[in-house]
Amino acid sequence: MIRVFTFIIVFLLFSTLLTAQKLTQNIRGKVIDSETEYPLVGANVIIFNPNSNSMLKGTTVDLNGYFKLSNVNVGKINLKVSYIGYKSKILRNINLISGKELILTIKLEEKVIELNEVKITANRNKHQPLNKMAVVSARSFTIDETERFAGSLGDPARMATNYAGVRISSDQVNDIIIRGNSPAGLLWKLEGVNIPNPNHFGSMGSTGGPISMLNNNLLANSDFFTSAFPAEYGNALAGVFDLNLRIGNNQKREYTGQFGLNGFELGAEGPFSNKNKKASYLLHYRYNNLDLFNKMGFNFGLTVLPIFQDVNFKLNFPLKNSSQITVFGLGGINSIKADFGNDTIQSEYKIDTKIAILGISYKKYLNPTTRIKTSIASTSQHFLEQDYKIINSTKWGDYVNENFEHKYIFNTDFKKKFSNKNYFTTGIETELIVFEYLDSFYSKKYNSYFSEFNISEKLFLFQSFVQWKHIFSDNLQLVTGLHHQQIDLNNEIAIEPRLGINWQFKANQKISFGYGKHSQAQNRFVYFIRSLTDPLNPDYIFTNKNLKFSKSHHFVLSYNLLLDENHRIKIETYYQYLYDIPVSRNSSFWSLINYGASFNNTAFLDSLVNNGTAENYGIELTLEKFLNKNLYYLITLSLFNSTYVASDGIERNSMFNGNYVFNILGGYEFELKKHKSLIFDLKGSFAGGTRKIPIDLEKSRESGGTRYNYSRAFEEKFSDYYRVDFKVSYKVNLPKSSHLIALDLSNITNHKNHFVEYYDSAKGEIADIGQIGIIPVILYRVRF
Repeated sequence: MIRVFTFIIVFLLFSTLLTAQKLTQNIRGKVIDSETEYPLVGANVIIFNPNSNSMLKGTTVDLNGYFKLSNVNVGKINLKVSYIGYKSKILRNINLISGKELILTIKLEEKVIELNEVKITANRNKHQPLNKMAVVSARSFTIDETERFAGSLGDPARMATNYAGVRISSDQVNDIIIRGNSPAGLLWKLEGVNIPNPNHFGSMGSTGGPISMLNNNLLANSDFFTSAFPAEYGNALAGVFDLNLRIGNNQKREYTGQFGLNGFELGAEGPFSNKNKKASYLLHYRYNNLDLFNKMGFNFGLTVLPIFQDVNFKLNFPLKNSSQITVFGLGGINSIKADFGNDTIQSEYKIDTKIAILGISYKKYLNPTTRIKTSIASTSQHFLEQDYKIINSTKWGDYVNENFEHKYIFNTDFKKKFSNKNYFTTGIETELIVFEYLDSFYSKKYNSYFSEFNISEKLFLFQSFVQWKHIFSDNLQLVTGLHHQQIDLNNEIAIEPRLGINWQFKANQKISFGYGKHSQAQNRFVYFIRSLTDPLNPDYIFTNKNLKFSKSHHFVLSYNLLLDENHRIKIETYYQYLYDIPVSRNSSFWSLINYGASFNNTAFLDSLVNNGTAENYGIELTLEKFLNKNLYYLITLSLFNSTYVASDGIERNSMFNGNYVFNILGGYEFELKKHKSLIFDLKGSFAGGTRKIPIDLEKSRESGGTRYNYSRAFEEKFSDYYRVDFKVSYKVNLPKSSHLIALDLSNITNHKNHFVEYYDSAKGEIADIGQIGIIPVILYRVRF
């Protein structure tokens, strides 16, 4: 650590001695229609001075939709893009650095009525999603936000916890709770393809983990949905991450080196050929630096050392008429091993996980108003968990759990713009899922090994959608749609209507309404968990194979007020009714609505029926200042209630019913001389504690182990959650490179939020283990 700080000090001193000079960089990009994504040939792109509104430099879009602005002074710039018949767009405070060309994809919306020019700024639309079919409970996010917000650590999931209605389930992992729903209700998409959990050390069927495999150096602007999402999204009850990878620079080779808590990274991008600068590659590789230092002889005193590495890439091949072929992928491997015990008995615990995602897509324009996109992808997961004991040099297993899952995915969507008022989209997605689940555990009671899972199966999930957008005027829009999905395991079919209305009744005020019916298949292992009828004479049966989809109705009403071009207030209220939730066949408090709340995921999972219900309702307030004059802030407050009814007919709080979430964050950038800047970011998070099943102390003392009082399930909460994060960054632009050094102090108050509660048999009392305390995260990045 001392060596790292020494390097930082030397770097700071060296950078201040460099001679100041005028630094410039190129801005390139593409201007396209927001619905069809067809190039808008001849669009005007200018750099302007926001104080005088005068043009500093400008250009027009070529026949393929591309533009280039050369030798632009580095720093904060403002762009205005305009095209006849389309709403102008202004992009403010874009950060232009010396070490990397700025490449943008700008989408313009077509006007319905030809009037005088309507000034619409990107700051006003910054919170709006990229997907123009989304009306409520959705917003886009940028790479800058995953980097800028304190405590985000470059992770999209942790970044999203700053938004209203979202909170993290634990400091150790990035599973997120959206509006009181289980983290298991989240859908991840990458380049339009459904993907498995993209996190290191994530268990099969989960949606989060301690460290994200997604590299934010490759991410483009993406969407995040928290309710009533459009018809193209299915098989999810809580929310959607719709992630995009940016296209690599096809004119110039550029490189990135990065060192931080998440590992040592190397990245490269550029054209495949110096002669034909059309196709491009983008590649980033990361290796865990803790393991690297350990191999170099550095001892950190850790008894458990996590090891991981991952790779992200995207290859882009432009074709004629703006069509293109894209190849993308994500892969990661990780392991963790712990050894403990005494002289006579040694224990060994190990987790190994692997994930691979590979896809190829083809986008073809039949004409300027018609587009078809087809993707083929394959994903693979392997999860291995082992718990061994070594007694007198003999190794035998207490528990082994090994899972394989492979998906083969095909999807295609068709977009058609009939006029400047009517847009039509339809598509299908098929998933062939092949999986093997095997576990083995030792029972002292019967002195024998048993298994909950021993299956090799496959199933087919088919989804399709159709949606229509009608624009009555520039101030009133209607989006309707239907989503369909079915599974061949039990031939269940779900038809889900979707509806969204946008009404901008004043220039700075808008009301939106959204409704959606949503369905989600159960996790594969839930269908195939085995019930043991006789422990002494094993005879297993499958009791869950006929489970139906879990379903929900989402209703959302939203009000947006733009105070000025840099400030907005948003109020959103929602109601969700969930039904067909799997619960125990016999009278019990247990419901799958609480799945994802703890590490004990398989308890109570056999003999389920779709008789459970749940409700989530609340109100959310957002006050936001977009980055302007080097200052931004975001304040969100969520008040909500989350309840459920299981097979015993009693209404209870769900485990995720913390009742409130409050976030306040902001930052300021001090611009120094010689192309340097110092940035401070601060975040405070406060939330109601998750609900608990209290430990029955008397029964625990009698048995010598932890026993729970299920009759009082989720009546009480654990202590409220709070955390404060602070981040300081120093940026330097040099003639041929840019540098960033950041120190992110997560949980600066060292407050240890609740993690797990258990009965301590040695002390005869209930013990509470806190989460991790303060974590200093140092990051250094160079781009050249």
